Amino acid sequence: MTQRIFTDSYIRALRAENTSYKRSEHAPKGEGRLTVRVLPSGVKEFFYRYRVNGLDRTVALGRYDPQGHNGRTLKHINAKAREYRRLQADTGDVKEHLRAEDRRRDVARRQGSLRQLLDAYVEALRAAGKPSADQAEGAFRRNILRPFPSMAAAKASEIEPADIQRALARMVKAGITRQVNVLRSYLHAAFTFGGKADHDPRTVAHEGVLFALKLNPVALVPRIAEYERVGERTLTADELREFWNALDKLPRVQRAFLRFNLALGGQRVTQLLRVDWQAFDFAANTVLLRDTKGRGGARDHLVPLTAFALEQLQPLRELNGKPDDEEKMPPPFAADGKRGMVLETLSIAVREVSDTLKKKDRIPAFQLRDLRRTCETMLAEIGVSREIRAHLLSHGRSAGVQEKHYDRYSYLPEKRAALERWADKLQRVLDPSKKADVIPGNFGRAA
Repeated sequence: MTQRIFTDSYIRALRAENTSYKRSEHAPKGEGRLTVRVLPSGVKEFFYRYRVNGLDRTVALGRYDPQGHNGRTLKHINAKAREYRRLQADTGDVKEHLRAEDRRRDVARRQGSLRQLLDAYVEALRAAGKPSADQAEGAFRRNILRPFPSMAAAKASEIEPADIQRALARMVKAGITRQVNVLRSYLHAAFTFGGKADHDPRTVAHEGVLFALKLNPVALVPRIAEYERVGERTLTADELREFWNALDKLPRVQRAFLRFNLALGGQRVTQLLRVDWQAFDFAANTVLLRDTKGRGGARDHLVPLTAFALEQLQPLRELNGKPDDEEKMPPPFAADGKRGMVLETLSIAVREVSDTLKKKDRIPAFQLRDLRRTCETMLAEIGVSREIRAHLLSHGRSAGVQEKHYDRYSYLPEKRAALERWADKLQRVLDPSKKADVIPGNFGRAA
């Protein structure tokens, strides 16, 4: 039954029956109608009813209450119906438009900040067991979150290439080189992660944070090619001695780590930073590293500990290796008793030492990665073969059938002998008056 125009007196006069029934207002063809449904309980519910492609669609307008205490007045319902008529004329489908608006509001409510994006990316790396999680976290904290709190608080979708440029330019002005491209790579990966996370069914199912990313702002910021060139810098014996002595000015953990790693022949810093005390076997005098570099998956890398290396590790054993509670034992290279150092801390420390030596003794600048190259160069000079150096420093080796499936030998005796020879060489570098304990000559297979 159709009523010309609803009035309060008409609506109040509608009596409850045993079954619910509807009444509708008259409306011109093509427009939606105001409809009231009377329930057996006496409750009166209003709807806006319209047609799309020959099918009826309804949108609820609320319960009727003449006083507006426990529902909506007819005046309010009429105003809402007029709004929906305009929407119908503009969009063609009121219900679909309202759903789209709800989705947009939901995205806005759940839309994450840059800080949340970076935190989510680090957690994803950590959940996947990626060793780069701590490095990425440290890079973000030092170069984005602390120096640019406003940028960190902004919506991730609002970050523009200019913001990325500003963060990287700050590092360039500070004299940082390679870490500029490292941070750029982490940021690029984080935005790529955020874009994919928005479309992950698990994100929707658990109402997780959305980032609404339309592009990756890092993609438009180029890498600095000159910061990626292959390094050729190696320290001379005199320069290495000056560097070793200059480490006295560094904090204890940084100083001990750098000297310990030099005593180990220059292992990959990222691998050594990841170890815990359980990786050390002081009965066998070894430390077990995990080499995740390359496509062949992670592999064990067992490194012998010479007496000279243990001497450099001793300050860290005294600091972090004797806790009251075994379960709360800090990592070997923790400066705060909680978490280990990150790569950038050491890179900055070496750069600062290099700057001091450059001003004081006119020693050409060098970086953290140059120390590993220096160690291998000197190992070659004392006759350690290329093959033994490859096993000692965990270089990528051939992945033939024999190497991949059958050669499981750890080369521990050969590595130990090489590091004993290296300890003698390094101690003579540090003290030129010391006589050689090992006769120079070729060690291992042909270089």
